[in-house]
Amino acid sequence: MNGFQVTLRNIKKPEVSKVIAVEALNRDQASLLAAREGFRVALVKPLPSSHQRSQTNRPISTKDAIKLFRGLASMLRANISTADALLYYAQGLPDPALQGSLISIRNRLEAGLPVHIAFAKERKFDSTIITMIEAGADAGQLHEAFSSMARKLKVEMMFASKLRNALMVPCLVILFQIVLFIWSQVSVVSQVEGTLKSIRQEPDPLSKVIFSFSHVVQMTWPFFIIALTAFIVGLFRSKELRARLLHFFMSRWRLLTKLVMGLRQTAYVGTLQMLYANGINLARAATLAAKVVQETPIYTPLLTSAQIYESSGLPFAEALKKNAVLDPQVIHMIGIGEKSASLPEQLEMLRDIYEEDTAQTMSDFTQIINFITLAMAMCLIALVFAGAMLPIFLMGPRMMASGAM
Repeated sequence: MNGFQVTLRNIKKPEVSKVIAVEALNRDQASLLAAREGFRVALVKPLPSSHQRSQTNRPISTKDAIKLFRGLASMLRANISTADALLYYAQGLPDPALQGSLISIRNRLEAGLPVHIAFAKERKFDSTIITMIEAGADAGQLHEAFSSMARKLKVEMMFASKLRNALMVPCLVILFQIVLFIWSQVSVVSQVEGTLKSIRQEPDPLSKVIFSFSHVVQMTWPFFIIALTAFIVGLFRSKELRARLLHFFMSRWRLLTKLVMGLRQTAYVGTLQMLYANGINLARAATLAAKVVQETPIYTPLLTSAQIYESSGLPFAEALKKNAVLDPQVIHMIGIGEKSASLPEQLEMLRDIYEEDTAQTMSDFTQIINFITLAMAMCLIALVFAGAMLPIFLMGPRMMASGAM
């Protein structure tokens, strides 16, 4: 794909123009993509390669992916071909990069490439999405795959938003309180101590402890800020650090363990239900569903369970029991579904149950985080008050007595 900058001029008012960046195979395609009602194409100019790379490498956002998959699913249900659906959806999109990507995918389909390879070559979709597109195409249920992916992404976005809101505000409040505490110890308490020295008053034992603590803070706060900054940067940039911290807190906080496992099992069961309900055999569906949790500790046991089921002939529930990483309820209901030939229905019920339970757990987690934040804020405020005001209150009577004498 090449990048082009297309200049459009208003037909009735030639002095009015607009510039649109699009990605296309050639100038003619760029002109077609940039066409707008009431405007004519005045100039088509190739963009520098650096700009093209920056636009091409940008992944599609979750919101855009949800809209795209919903739109494609509705058009495929109306018996519109995948290539035409991509073309219709691309026309009029405000994002030129996404528009060019969809046209590129359509051109690959027209050239005879399988649909999952056409999407994969664009490098805007993760491996889970590509896997689900492949499975949907194999089952002849591509519209169901698109619809299920839109639902899955929406649920993931909802949980991610709740988790982000649960952590972001408390973290910002704690950081503000830390800055306020350091400022009080370095500046305010130091001024109080200087004031007492200027009037030649000896601080009482409690004030001496407060002043001594302030001296420690004054000597160490730069190192603390450097360490805190390094930790925050490492937290954002290192997956290994995030995984270790998550494992550490999960081993000590049962509610967090329940929340994380609920999210993982919701993703696994939901994907397994979508694949199996749309004609994918259970062994392949289980293998593909395991890829949804590929970067978590439960991936290997789930993949091993799928391989045991495929090679040994054991019931799938029994294979899962040999690598027990899922809740017993999940394994039990899968076993019932296998025995009663109602596995898609049982998986759908489990998916709905875990979505509801995880939403409730998320609410409980948010409330506890808010309480912890409030408690920490109160402690830091108490330290600020003790350092800044308590020595003054304690020394007040002595200062008055000294002035009366």
